[in-house]
Amino acid sequence: MTLAAPASAPARRFSPLLAPGLALAALLLSLCCHSPRLWAFARPLPGSAYWDRGLEFMRQVEQPLRVELRDPGLTWRLAPALLAHGLGLRGTAALAVPWAGLAALLWYGAHLALRLTGDWRLAGLFTGLLATTSATLTVTGWLGMNDAWYVLALLAAAYARPTAAWLPALFLGPWIDERFLFGLPLALWLRARTAPPGSLRPALLAAAAAVGAYLALRLTNAPGLPQAGVRTYLRHSLRHFPDWLPFAALGWLMGQRAAWYFTVRPIVAAFRADRREGLLLASLALAPLAALTLVAADTGRAPSLLLPLAFLGCAQLAATGPAGRAHRLAAGLLAANLLLPAMHVTYRNVDFINALPVELWRCLRAVPAGT
Repeated sequence: MTLAAPASAPARRFSPLLAPGLALAALLLSLCCHSPRLWAFARPLPGSAYWDRGLEFMRQVEQPLRVELRDPGLTWRLAPALLAHGLGLRGTAALAVPWAGLAALLWYGAHLALRLTGDWRLAGLFTGLLATTSATLTVTGWLGMNDAWYVLALLAAAYARPTAAWLPALFLGPWIDERFLFGLPLALWLRARTAPPGSLRPALLAAAAAVGAYLALRLTNAPGLPQAGVRTYLRHSLRHFPDWLPFAALGWLMGQRAAWYFTVRPIVAAFRADRREGLLLASLALAPLAALTLVAADTGRAPSLLLPLAFLGCAQLAATGPAGRAHRLAAGLLAANLLLPAMHVTYRNVDFINALPVELWRCLRAVPAGT
């Protein structure tokens, strides 16, 4: 293998409280600079992007396998709804599940960054960047969004060591969000480059079984499961994707913004090491991103499936150069993501994300919905 990809940094012992502490700090920093629409969350607002998915998710939780949903994209994303249903969460209480996924993502992201870099400062800065990508901002900005759960499953598929961690991720990932399937080939490539020898074959076999079972159940419309068809959704998307395609580049940019540095870095390194390896890695990243753009109008969410690659970029930065330089670069990227404009990009719509003081002011002035 031509691309250097350290499985982990030299072993260092960190306090078990460090990873959750970094995750909490990253989330608070993100909420201060990229606040939710607090005034919109005061009461349900049907017909708004902030509440529509949340209201549908609440309906799905009531009867996950039987309810007919207005949003066909949510119908087969059963794992979060079954979790909320099993925990007895109903109504607005079910909306805690996406936030629990976000907490788990940032916690595991900080833990993984510590393991890959052995540098708590770089890991903290990188976790802050993770908290400023669409994987986080979609969850904090819109109710009922479970993007963090599927990104967490991709990270586990790519990097988790115990079988008890990555095996459930492979089988549950497709039932969280179909985007998991788009990102799975890249996650398996990362496992091939970073996992201990001999661990790839079991992962490939498990991935084949998990994907096969999911496709068999979904494409055959098995009795007892939702009967929403795939063809109707695809026909609609492929007919209308030219409408949102002009906004796709903006959506991709907003999905990670300055964090794209860490995502692109391994691709550049691969090209420098071996052109064929570089082409393979670029294909594993760009092909699913392009395919997802053709079938999903919320283009700002698409780049989240590439976040596992950003962790490799962080590990490479830690392994190639003085620590001080890595800290300054990561701090500059984090500052850029916190200070530069951020927005949600869906279809042909752009929704700017304000800082917390602005949203508190709007909340106190009781800004009406839709303004």
